[in-house]
Amino acid sequence: MVSQFRKSPLAIFVTSFVSLTASASLSAQQTEQEAHEHEDTEVIVVTASPLNRTALESAQPISVMAGDELREQHAHTLGETLAQEPGVNATHFAGVASSPIIRGLDGPRVKITQNGLDSGDVSRGSPDHAVTTETSVAEQIEIFRGPATLLYGSGAIGGVVNVVDNRIAQELTGGAQGFYGTKFDSASNLREGTVGFTGDHKNTVWHFDAFKRRSDDYQVPEFTNDEGETTDEIENSFIDAQGANIGVSYIFDSGYLGASYGRLEQQYGIPGHAHGEDEHSEDEPAGADEHTEAGPYADMWQNRIQVHGGWVNPFNSIERVELRYGFTDYQHQEIEDGAPSTTFTNNQHELRLTANHEALYGWEGAFGYHYFDQEQEAFGEEAYTPNSSTTKHGLFWLLERKFDNLNWQLGARVEDVDVNDYSFTPISASVGFTYPLVEGMQLSTNLSHAQRAPSANELLSNGAHLATQTYEIGLAYAVHEEAEHVYHIEPAEVAPEVEMSNNIDVGIHLDYNKFHMDWNVFYNRVNDFVYGAFTNINSVDLELEDEHGDAHGDEGELGGEHDHDHDHDDGLPVISYVQRDVDLYGYELSTRYEFNDQWQLHGFSDYVRAKVRDGGENLPRIPSQRIGAELRYSADRWETKLGYTWYNKQTYVAALEEQTASFGLLNAQFNWFPQALAKQNISVYVKADNLTDELGYVHSSFLKEDAPMRGRNFSIGIRGEF
Repeated sequence: MVSQFRKSPLAIFVTSFVSLTASASLSAQQTEQEAHEHEDTEVIVVTASPLNRTALESAQPISVMAGDELREQHAHTLGETLAQEPGVNATHFAGVASSPIIRGLDGPRVKITQNGLDSGDVSRGSPDHAVTTETSVAEQIEIFRGPATLLYGSGAIGGVVNVVDNRIAQELTGGAQGFYGTKFDSASNLREGTVGFTGDHKNTVWHFDAFKRRSDDYQVPEFTNDEGETTDEIENSFIDAQGANIGVSYIFDSGYLGASYGRLEQQYGIPGHAHGEDEHSEDEPAGADEHTEAGPYADMWQNRIQVHGGWVNPFNSIERVELRYGFTDYQHQEIEDGAPSTTFTNNQHELRLTANHEALYGWEGAFGYHYFDQEQEAFGEEAYTPNSSTTKHGLFWLLERKFDNLNWQLGARVEDVDVNDYSFTPISASVGFTYPLVEGMQLSTNLSHAQRAPSANELLSNGAHLATQTYEIGLAYAVHEEAEHVYHIEPAEVAPEVEMSNNIDVGIHLDYNKFHMDWNVFYNRVNDFVYGAFTNINSVDLELEDEHGDAHGDEGELGGEHDHDHDHDDGLPVISYVQRDVDLYGYELSTRYEFNDQWQLHGFSDYVRAKVRDGGENLPRIPSQRIGAELRYSADRWETKLGYTWYNKQTYVAALEEQTASFGLLNAQFNWFPQALAKQNISVYVKADNLTDELGYVHSSFLKEDAPMRGRNFSIGIRGEF
């Protein structure tokens, strides 16, 4: 039992790994043997697959960040942690709430999971809401590029990021083990500490981990922001975060059953969101720099309970059954003048049950049921969406069979989605294969059809969203011009449709003596794509209705009553969610050349082009092309790295969107593994990011002009195990 579950900790859920990645499946024994025979080959098992495969065996592009690479790259936000992965960018909301962008898609199209279950926050609806996964205590992070809807549902039409930790063990550890670490930096005065412990007691395994992180406003090269002010610091970008998890598992002859509880707390500034306060409130968190101009900040907490279980051969013809259940209680408040101005809450239940069946006519596979229930509430001055209830029921089935060297995998999912009074039935399917062309060269192809129901935000938004400095109007509404510069919001006459994506991935993997390469190209044709389009309307021109149904002009911060002489500088640009047919295509490239045992040259590049099919308009906030290289030297107990990443100028911009200039970042790193502390697996790293103090604006950020990338930054980190 132990070995079967060891290779598939998340297996139950990541089955959906959306595009039925057909891959050449090796047995667990073969995988472990190759780990010793081919040290340069990726053999980390992807826990998000119930079919026990490695990233190299998948027809869908997958990468795994683990070990020292994860320790060195991890940041406060998930987006910043993964920002150097090919095909992955970050929303870069000033580093306080950055989320991953996969192939130009983010928000409700990218599923963020913790051990295979939804993160349970509201980060998919707004860039200023933090993702509640924590990478400093994680064991590995799995990135699925392209649709992954088969198991995760319509929220994974763009990809999945799965953060894996050991809070619920699936096998005995053979004693006690743990880790500890600390990290500091110069650009934000970061102070961070982490600790974790796992130990056996008879047939139970106990786990505990915790972290604490504080940083001040971060430094940047001197620039002039949107308000015309010259500064070298991003005001109100402080962070004060902490969290802890405890879990226990019972291991028995035919399986395991475990539960965990986690608590996460974060307070962080919301840059570009100030309302003119003059000084900090006495109630503001200790992380706020007392010399910084006051501004609103987020106060967020989350309680999370997870239950995992697995059983081997519970019934005839069923080889393995796995269960995942999660409950999340979440609250996010935006504090202004020492009092909550807006509150967001989320109560969420999720259940996934997966069963691996015996081969049917030679086809191995897994099928399952997925339940998701979410209750979100928002109230206060920036509650731009009404309360919403989202319920999903999904059935899925994956099949895999090998014909000589050609390995096929098929998959399908049908889902019932209810969002308030709207109902949708997304259907997804995929087919893919891997095939070794010659020794050392493998071809992978994956074709998927994925459907997505619009999210509650996309459907029901109707209000000022100051984090993005816009007034948002959802698909449920339409704007009509009543008179010159006077507009009225009414229920839409056309019902929203499901978003339909047809995606093809083609990949080449090369693994020769000194040269290694992974190259993927993709084309994604999406019908009824949902996005917020600028309307050339200002919020002061909107004729709104008050609680009594009386029409009035947009007042207060957004402007005065309609007298046709109002100042549009007092209002916000209006974004209306629309559905258009779009095309997205591009590539991801990763290479490595080994000159000898000490010297290596690594390189990567990625690119995505996104435009409306009819008319050719560009989609907003699409990341620019990147090209990077890194030279590495490895000795017995230390290694050094010198890298440079070039961000091309983004000229393919949407309406009312400005081009973003190119820039390059030079980075260096030194890692040391002291021989005297080898038993504790101590590692010390020193990093220097943006050595030339380059000013870099992030095109995908809503705060592009107000919060560029941080300037020259020196950091040091220590990690040990026992």
